[in-house]
Amino acid sequence: MDLKRLRILRELSDRGTVGATAEAMDVTPSAVSQQLKTLQDELGVILVEKSGRGVRLTEAGRAMASAAAEVSTAMARAEATIDTYRRGWQTHVTAAFFPSAAEMFLPGLLHRVKAIDGLTFEARFEDPGVAGFAALAADYDVVLAHSVDGPEVFARQGLVVVPLLNEPLDVALPAGHVLAAKPSLTARDVVGFPWMGVPEGFPFDTVLRQIEAKAGSAAMRAQLFPDLRVLEALVSAGHGLSLLPRYTASKNQERGFVLRPLTGVTARRSIVALARPDVAARTTIRQVLSMLEAEAASIDAAGVRDV
Repeated sequence: MDLKRLRILRELSDRGTVGATAEAMDVTPSAVSQQLKTLQDELGVILVEKSGRGVRLTEAGRAMASAAAEVSTAMARAEATIDTYRRGWQTHVTAAFFPSAAEMFLPGLLHRVKAIDGLTFEARFEDPGVAGFAALAADYDVVLAHSVDGPEVFARQGLVVVPLLNEPLDVALPAGHVLAAKPSLTARDVVGFPWMGVPEGFPFDTVLRQIEAKAGSAAMRAQLFPDLRVLEALVSAGHGLSLLPRYTASKNQERGFVLRPLTGVTARRSIVALARPDVAARTTIRQVLSMLEAEAASIDAAGVRDV
């Protein structure tokens, strides 16, 4: 069934004459008559009949004209939807968060994304090693990643990289530890104590290796866990030291640990948002990335105030 012929039938229903229909469609009256005849032949029913010097719709014609109006409405909606996507809009965004990024960003970000009418934002848990973050961009619109080697690690992957936070990593000590009285710590201060570390390949292990290099001796990795809350619990229970991100750990010090800055070693993690270039170019994704930047600025300002 040709959509143009259905539109002619609808126009005839609205305008009443072949001449008025032809003028509205910018065609000749004979072209209107020919298209109506072809439509009748396709459907196998009579749609128009003579009425005096003109024509009128039959009952079948009126029913088809009504259906043609519904088809036109549906097509207009479809065209509007396609036009929306051509402008880069989408109604569903997926994002991957590693645990502490979800803890920091999600509560505020979900308030912000409500400003995008009709948007469904789906956050999912992913916690690979540094080398695994880039591959996640094939499965998600936005990926939050972190590294102690700076954002450049991810820029080499051919992705759009949006820097969000440069978060200090502090040494976590049991509240009554002998080193807790010191305002800051060096690699030599801490290397000789048991460490609650993370598995190899996770960002914080790189900093512990820097501590070992700076101190000139190996650290004892007593336990290895990739979960920050577990590390906090182990330190609070007196089992050893750990490296914890300042903004996410500082509010949990009432659990029984304290944080002290580390000097002489680059102890920071870069938190970034990753996206494929074609995805990052979409209007909705650009808005979400901007919201992540705004949320990061709020987190950074609050973290500085709390230090």
